[in-house]
Amino acid sequence: MPGPTHLPPLARAALAVLGALALACTVGPWLLRVDPHAPHWEALSVPPGSAGHWAGTDAIGRDVLARTLAGGRLSLGIGLLSSLVALGIGLAYGAIAGLAGGRVERVMLRVLDVFSAIPFLLVVILLLTLFERSLGLLLAAIGGYVWIDLARVMRSEAARLRVSGFVLAAEAMGATFGQRLRWHVLPNLMPLAVVYLGLILPQAILVESFLGFLGLSVDEPSASWGTLLAEGVQELDSAPWTLLVPATFLVATLAAFQMLGDGLRDWLDVRARPQAGA
Repeated sequence: MPGPTHLPPLARAALAVLGALALACTVGPWLLRVDPHAPHWEALSVPPGSAGHWAGTDAIGRDVLARTLAGGRLSLGIGLLSSLVALGIGLAYGAIAGLAGGRVERVMLRVLDVFSAIPFLLVVILLLTLFERSLGLLLAAIGGYVWIDLARVMRSEAARLRVSGFVLAAEAMGATFGQRLRWHVLPNLMPLAVVYLGLILPQAILVESFLGFLGLSVDEPSASWGTLLAEGVQELDSAPWTLLVPATFLVATLAAFQMLGDGLRDWLDVRARPQAGA
C-alpha cells in the first residue's frame, strides 16, 4: 500500500488523463494544421475518417476535431481562470470569517446562507444577458457562482486555526488581526485551498459549458464545448458526430476531475489518520 505521502493510483491516473486532454487542446489545433473556424464548402457534413477529417465536419465543412480541441482550450482556460477568481474570493472570505470569530463570523455565515439561497445561476444568466458580454464579466460571473462552498470550507478550517497554539501565541505577543491572517492563517489554508481547487474547477467548466449551450459564453467565431454542444444538437439527425465528439471530451474531462477529487479525498484521509505505531 502506498505511503501517505504518495498520491493514490486513482489520482495519478486522473492527472494523466487531464494532462493528456490539456496537451491535446493546447497543441492539437496546431498539429492538425486546420483552421477550426474556416468552412470547407466541398466537405459538408462528411462522416469521421472521410476526406482527411478524423472526426468529420459540420454543416458548413468545419473540422469537428479541430473545433473540439480549440473549444476545449477555451473551456479549460475559462474554467481555470474563473476558479482562480473563486479561490481568491472564497479563501479571503473564509479566512477572515474563521479568524474573526464571534459576531463577525456569524454575520458572514448568514451572508453565505443568503447567497446560497439565491438562484445564482439565474443571476449570472441575467447579467450576461443585460450587459455586453466580455471575458472579464464571464470570469466574474462563473467565479462568483462557485466560490460559496469553498468559503465555507475555508471558514471551518480558519476557525480551527484560530484556537491553535501558534495563533494564540502570536495574538498574545501583540500580532494584529492582519498579521495573524497573513503570517499564520492564509499560509496554512493554502494547501487545502489548492486541493479544493480541483473540486471547483470541474464545476466552473460545467457552468461555462451550460452558458455556452445557451449562447451566453464567448462570441463567434470562437466556440467553447458548450457552444459546440448547442450546434451539435441542431445537426443531430444529419451529423450526430458534431454532438458526440465534443460531448465525449467534456464528459471525459469531468469524469477525470471526479476521479481526481475522489483520489485526493482518500489521500487527505490517509494523511490525517494516525499511523500505526506513532
